[in-house]
Amino acid sequence: MGAPLEACSERERAGRTQGYTRASDPGWLTAPGKLFSVERDLALAVNMADEADRISMERFRALDLQIDTKPDLSPVTEVDHAIERGVRDRILRERPAHAVMGEEFGLHGDGAAAWRWVIDPIDGTRSFVRGNETWATLIALQHDGQTELAVASAPALRLRYHASRGGGAFLNGRRIHVSLISAIEDAFITHTSIPGFVRVGLAGRLVHLAGRCWDARGLGNSMSHLAVARGTADIGWTSRANVWDFAALALIVEEAGGRFTDRSTDDPQLGGTGISTNGLLHEMVLEAAGMAV
Repeated sequence: MGAPLEACSERERAGRTQGYTRASDPGWLTAPGKLFSVERDLALAVNMADEADRISMERFRALDLQIDTKPDLSPVTEVDHAIERGVRDRILRERPAHAVMGEEFGLHGDGAAAWRWVIDPIDGTRSFVRGNETWATLIALQHDGQTELAVASAPALRLRYHASRGGGAFLNGRRIHVSLISAIEDAFITHTSIPGFVRVGLAGRLVHLAGRCWDARGLGNSMSHLAVARGTADIGWTSRANVWDFAALALIVEEAGGRFTDRSTDDPQLGGTGISTNGLLHEMVLEAAGMAV
């Protein structure tokens, strides 16, 4: 969305990177042999999201879009491949000590690296191929498995979220916060597809929980949890997903003041469920979902 960051004026760059540097430190974290700059690496993530937006919007609703079916019967498009390949190659070129984990091409770089980028090129491919706007590119940077920064870009909706650990969560440059709803009966729950819940044996629990709520809507993975982060929903539930589906979203929700319980894995054959809430509802929701510890 917009010109590449390095091509912007100083004033434009400052606006695009609002909220990127942590207030609690000068923006640097020390890791063995590396320095991590929140501002520098989040600016890189934003720049990569800009390029991903360009690629995806050029082919969105294209009549000749190339669509294939993966072994798990989910769709994958030329756009998924092009975005992940572009982001991966950029990272390996500019951050050669970092690893990259992507949905379509798996792990590249040193699997034991402390720093790892996690990429979902198109979260919501089914929506993308049907011409619906509810999809996003998800980019996260992790240190020893903990997400330090995240970008979620939904260009068809003109929405760009970002967050850094300790630095808050932002939507289109404005800080966001979860809702203050404290009763299940007043809550708005969002979720992924009903067939997905049926396949993993959670449909009954979803229907029971949704029946207790004020309202329920299926928004898909990224849109469900991002709605929680911005306070327009109170609960988000994904039936089955992997690390690339949750890495960015979890940090955005948490930095907006919410909570995220992630049971995903790096193994696409396993997956796991994920629930986000505004925090006030979290324990009640986990109990209803059968995820209470």
